[in-house]
Amino acid sequence: MFINNFNKREKTLALATLSIVSITLIYLFIIEPISAKWKNLNGQIRLKVNMLEKDSRLAANQKTVESEYAKLSKRGKPAKNKDQDVAETLNFIEGVSKNDACFIVNIKPIDIRDAASHKEILIDVTVEASMAQLSKFLYDIENPRENLIDIKRFNVSSKYGQTGILKSTLLISKAFLD
Repeated sequence: MFINNFNKREKTLALATLSIVSITLIYLFIIEPISAKWKNLNGQIRLKVNMLEKDSRLAANQKTVESEYAKLSKRGKPAKNKDQDVAETLNFIEGVSKNDACFIVNIKPIDIRDAASHKEILIDVTVEASMAQLSKFLYDIENPRENLIDIKRFNVSSKYGQTGILKSTLLISKAFLD
């Protein structure tokens, strides 16, 4: 062959060049694709492991959520008709306002939302009171957590012409478990 015509130095150089080219080709066409595939599979495995860990934490918490729901549903009164639920909630809010010496300017039910496991009554309330009375009113509305009452929106402004009196608009939500 033509390699026999080369001297020793040229043969060494040709073999070195040929080996570098062959190593480069092997790396580019065999090792690199296998390595990229390997990294991709490792990434997918890490993603699946993270999803499984998250799902197992959620599954562990599911029993806790179900037990809490069972406790609350035992405490919650059976659902009556919507008018009775609204009337009871309005009476509760008015009772708390009388105890805390808050003056209810306006109170009106806005909406009754039905969800799969509960229904929610939204009530718009406008209250006038001093800072101490208003904070006690807010605390007393939300404090008995078994009532499932939550304040969704809270706006406060000072009453025009009177110092120390605050006018507050609240969006109160009460949930009833089915």
